[in-house]
Amino acid sequence: MSQSDSPGAADGIRKVLAAKADALVRRSADDLAALLDDGFIYVNARGKVFDKASYIASYCTSGTIVFLSQAARDFTVSDFGSFAVTALLVDDVFASGGQTVAATCRSLCVFRAVEGRWLWVAGQTMPTVQDPAPPETRNHA
Repeated sequence: MSQSDSPGAADGIRKVLAAKADALVRRSADDLAALLDDGFIYVNARGKVFDKASYIASYCTSGTIVFLSQAARDFTVSDFGSFAVTALLVDDVFASGGQTVAATCRSLCVFRAVEGRWLWVAGQTMPTVQDPAPPETRNHA
C-alpha cells in the first residue's frame, strides 16, 4: 500500500536531497557517501550509468564537474513503507570544461528506509523538454 506525499517520508527525503546538494557543492565525499546506499545506481541525463564510487568520483571529487548550486523542487513522494519513490525537478548550476552551465532536469529517485533514516538507492535524471510554441500556434501540416 502506498501513500502519496506521506509527510514522514517526504520530509526525510527532502532532508536527504538538501544534504546531497550541500555535499556536492562543498565537494565532501564522506558526507555524500553517507547518504548513498552501498548498492546505489544512477543514470545521468546523458545516459551514463554510475555506481556509488563512480558517482562520488564524477560529481564530487574529480573536479571535472563542480557544482556551484543545486536546488530541488516540485516533489511528489510515494511512501511504500520500507522504500519511497520521488519525482522532482532539480535546478543545477555547475562548472565543467571551463564553462558554467545552468540546467533544470527531471529526476526520479528511490530511497530505502534503514534504521530510521533514508538512503538514496537509485536515480535517473533526464532533461526537461519544453515546447516553445503553445499548442494552439503549432503548424499541424
